[in-house]
Amino acid sequence: MKRLASILAILALLTTLALPAFAEDGAAAPTPAPDTSAPTTSTDGVYVVGYTVTDIAGGEITTVDVGDHVNIVLQVVDHSSARYNVEPEEIATRINSSVFQYTGTGEIGQLFESNDDPDTQRLQRVRNGEASEAEKAANAYYNYYSYVLLFRDVVYQGGGNTLPINLTYLDTSKPMQQFSVSIGQCVDKDQTTAPNLVVRSSSYGDKAVAGEAFNLSLGVYATSGNEDLNDVIVSLTLPENVSLSSGSLSSYIGAIPPESTRTVNFSVLPASGFTGTVANITVNLTGTGSITGKAVSGSTAISVPISQPDRFELGQLEVPDTIMLGETGSVSLGYVNKGKNPVSNLEASIAGTNLGAGGYQYLGNLNAGTEGSVDFDITPETAGAVTGVITLTYEDAGGEIRNLTKEFSTTAEEMTFDPGFVDPGMEDMEPQPTGMPVWAWVLIVVCVAVVAAVVVRIVLKRKKAKALAALEADDEDL
Repeated sequence: MKRLASILAILALLTTLALPAFAEDGAAAPTPAPDTSAPTTSTDGVYVVGYTVTDIAGGEITTVDVGDHVNIVLQVVDHSSARYNVEPEEIATRINSSVFQYTGTGEIGQLFESNDDPDTQRLQRVRNGEASEAEKAANAYYNYYSYVLLFRDVVYQGGGNTLPINLTYLDTSKPMQQFSVSIGQCVDKDQTTAPNLVVRSSSYGDKAVAGEAFNLSLGVYATSGNEDLNDVIVSLTLPENVSLSSGSLSSYIGAIPPESTRTVNFSVLPASGFTGTVANITVNLTGTGSITGKAVSGSTAISVPISQPDRFELGQLEVPDTIMLGETGSVSLGYVNKGKNPVSNLEASIAGTNLGAGGYQYLGNLNAGTEGSVDFDITPETAGAVTGVITLTYEDAGGEIRNLTKEFSTTAEEMTFDPGFVDPGMEDMEPQPTGMPVWAWVLIVVCVAVVAAVVVRIVLKRKKAKALAALEADDEDL
């Protein structure tokens, strides 16, 4: 109620100022005045808290007849866009009704941001910069935009007075929002009017994953009118590689009174081969006025983000049975990406006891269908148990941080030597003799003998020569 009061005060001020935000030819379009019925506020979706209808020149009017050209100015509270933190130029609004003819998109102006956190103490701490990160995250859920939405030159066709609006974003992965307002100034030629059918809400759970069925819940709303709708049927048109896991593509609801909602559920199954990121599902609505017999129909596109299942897995762990002190052992862990999307910023770390030191490695990105391994060296410092855990951290295709761990253990042993152990490859070594070797003595003896023989031979030859000389001398004397 505090937010509603503040919005009404702002509207009154804007009316006084007569801002020319939507003026044509110098005439200012009035700022929306509050609706006669008090709106119901909530922290979900988008809704209208006030409106004004003017003629093309900008003058406020109280009656709209069939065929009239008017400007419709709405004061909107938008929680969804604030949570997505989108800019005004990224928002597109269109009228989804044959009652009001309009082919363009609405113009957004006079936007401001606020927060309606029911925990006023937490809200004050956030505004004072004293809140924790958890409080900031919880408080952000209550952020909302308030803005003026203008539809120029709308032609009233008759057949009701409910103005349903589809709000979409340039980023088509964000789901469409729908809201409506009853324009009380409209006067229909036929006072018996059938409601229109719109999808007021849609939900698909926390996450839709390829290969896994999810429940698509639709809130089908019958707008204002003075007759019920009979034989209401809701059907789906599904994109390629998307089907129902069970049931029919159409669901019979039956009768819906004006301004009431019926919920219908479909079990939707994106195939494991779905390659897109968003499934655009068309919801078709049909019904018949219970009094006039008028056929009523409508369709709405719902965008459901589809993510691929995360199939990054750990492989084989290799670790030695024992490691000798003073030596370095190696631990190896394999990994594989069995999914259809790459994983990003893959990191590996090791921690434990008696490892010698921890370790960290940045492994980068890993494409779909590829594998790898990471190795860490460990050097135990003491004998005994060696235990540790290897952690792989990565970002999946949705940007979510994930962790996988693998524990390991081994034993460190001291290096021992057995004095009785003899290497069979070794032979007994004989002691080496000392002094002059025998062969040297033999060589010396041989050399002495040779020298002695030579000397004896020379002496004998000399004696023989002297004897011959003496004989020759005796012969001469004779």
